[in-house]
Amino acid sequence: MVMAATLAFLSNPVGAVDPPKLSITVEAGVGANFVFSPATIILPQVPILLNVTLFNNGTVDTLHTFSIRDSTGTNRVNIQTPAHGSRASLEFTVRTANTIVLGAQSFQAEASPAGGIKFYCVPHEAVNMIGNIVVGGTTTSAAPEIGVFLRAYWIGLIGLAAMLVWTGIAYFIIKSSSRHLRDHHDHIRRGLP
Repeated sequence: MVMAATLAFLSNPVGAVDPPKLSITVEAGVGANFVFSPATIILPQVPILLNVTLFNNGTVDTLHTFSIRDSTGTNRVNIQTPAHGSRASLEFTVRTANTIVLGAQSFQAEASPAGGIKFYCVPHEAVNMIGNIVVGGTTTSAAPEIGVFLRAYWIGLIGLAAMLVWTGIAYFIIKSSSRHLRDHHDHIRRGLP
């Protein structure tokens, strides 16, 4: 009795907060199509307790699964729905962007080609019935914006051109408002070049 209480205390130390929980229903086989809906599960944060309910929504009575392999190729998460209209649920913790804790076991999940954690339907993986679990909605870093320097270059050139135009306008305004030397003929009469 004392040993069990000590183990419970060590497994959940004082001040430890349980991760938030996210429940999601994934449709397998939408109509006659072998797809998941949604095909991408976006997690707001990690760690998070993820409760996945698989709903077989195909028009044909066929087995659909929600499965996740570890990095060695061993199937670790497996939810099965054998017929149209059937449902099944499973709860696991996504500890990091690629680490899953199921029961007392922790494993590195297989990465999807798009980044994140790959989930798939065992009998229909060959027809591309796969999905993706991502953290925060992005899996790749954004490319740096290189157009800033080009815009600064054009703004500088436009500024120089505007300065030249205003200098020319100011010259002709000053020249036209002067009562001396209104035209070139006055220069010639006075012997100026």
